[in-house]
Amino acid sequence: MQTQQDEMKMDRVGFTNELCRIVLATLGDEYRTELSEIRKNNGVMKEVLYIRRENSECVPCFYTEELYHSYCNGEKTEGLADHMVNIVLNECDTVRREAQTYLKKEWISQHVFVRLVEIEKNKEWLKDAVYVPILDLAAVVYVLTEDGEDGVKCFLLPKYAWDMLGAGTPEEYLPKLVENTRRLFPERLWCIENNVKECDGGWEATLRIIEEKGETLYANQLYVLSNYRKINGAAVILYPELLRDLYERFSGNYFVIPSSIHEVLLIKETGEEEEEVFNRMVSEVNEQQVEPEEVLSGHVYYYSAEDGLSMCRTESHGK
Repeated sequence: MQTQQDEMKMDRVGFTNELCRIVLATLGDEYRTELSEIRKNNGVMKEVLYIRRENSECVPCFYTEELYHSYCNGEKTEGLADHMVNIVLNECDTVRREAQTYLKKEWISQHVFVRLVEIEKNKEWLKDAVYVPILDLAAVVYVLTEDGEDGVKCFLLPKYAWDMLGAGTPEEYLPKLVENTRRLFPERLWCIENNVKECDGGWEATLRIIEEKGETLYANQLYVLSNYRKINGAAVILYPELLRDLYERFSGNYFVIPSSIHEVLLIKETGEEEEEVFNRMVSEVNEQQVEPEEVLSGHVYYYSAEDGLSMCRTESHGK
């Protein structure tokens, strides 16, 4: 039965309008709000709320869907507005102080890193990005500005800034990009201890972090590979030394199953696998379990000592 409190909830448009009113009343006449849409990974469009100040290049943006979700889950509109105002005032001040640092060649060269997205679904977005094609994926270049308790903060490296680096082509600079990415976001490996089970509309498994660098990896055992943040962790499949080390620990070739842009699954090749089964599993997970903007790829990859990382062929490698 719907409660009186539920009936009094504003719809998304009414909530957004009220949020803007409170924010502007706090910040003053120098500020204005603007609703727009931005393109996320895989062509997904998200509504954002910009808060602009006259003659300021710092323009914070907030996802209205996330704000409304917080409101529907019990957050007060006034509390959300206060949080936004603090970000506008504090983060813009930080950006202004650090802007010159962010634009220094030496600093950027130590803080550039890559994230992986699928090329085909991101053609339009990639036109404005610096990236390196790898198989059917794009290693997109970002700059890390903060990695702390409040999370990871970064920005997409503009093409003009890449030219300023004087680093040649992104392809030529890829080893340095990968080296930086691994230094900034080192890998982490988990073993799925129990069978995956359905839980609350999703899936749940017990994971054990593998701490020992040389710990043997076993056939018929599923492993989860990401970075220590578990955010955009699929990029760890670009770490060549890591992939070779996993080959040694598996004592053979293995499959890399894309779970999302955040992580991949690993399983050793035994000669009994059907790649079509793995591909079908990936397709089902993408459709049912992964948010559209977090899908990495629709098929499985394969690592061998001879060829490195490759896209799976139609026939099973074991046949």
